[in-house]
Amino acid sequence: MSGQQWKNVSLACVFVLLTFEAYSLPLSTNGRWIVEATTGQRVKLICVNWPGHMQAMVAEGLHLKPLDDIAAMVVKLRFNCVRLTYSIHMFTRYANLTVKQSFENFDLKEAIVGIAQNNPTILNMKVVEAYEAVVDSLGAHGVMVVSDNHISQPRWCCSNDDGNGFFGDRYFNSQEWLQGLSLATQSLKTKPQVWFIYLLYFH
Repeated sequence: MSGQQWKNVSLACVFVLLTFEAYSLPLSTNGRWIVEATTGQRVKLICVNWPGHMQAMVAEGLHLKPLDDIAAMVVKLRFNCVRLTYSIHMFTRYANLTVKQSFENFDLKEAIVGIAQNNPTILNMKVVEAYEAVVDSLGAHGVMVVSDNHISQPRWCCSNDDGNGFFGDRYFNSQEWLQGLSLATQSLKTKPQVWFIYLLYFH
């Protein structure tokens, strides 16, 4: 693996996680450590990745299992944190698109049926509302969320020519990026279980 590839990997990694510990919100920082704001006790995050940045802009798997069952499974597997990805365009260009409309755009008929069966309340939500619903379910199960701006254009990441890598690229408009971050923050700022992380992927 080249030095540049190692750099990409290091930018994409969120945390190295070792043990499960109880925590109380809100969290803060003390030097390089994440700590409980009230006690100063160090918090170790044990995170699992949950993609929500792909073309449909919906957290994956909601057509297969009820949302609360997935959140409960995260806890059962002894994770205390989810890295939940999103695309900038979900907030800036597609915020009024419903989950059903998004899936219809890609002719995902089976997925629509699956969501109708397993998460019927989500089907007619806007994609941003569905993202919030995932955050709320995780929070209700005591799971913290790292809200990760993974990419600008909703799609798989990353290649050297996907146009999402840096300022001035085809799908990376700096003003839209800032707008998207602001909208994401406004959407989730009242949810104490959410931590924000904004990653730039330099290909």
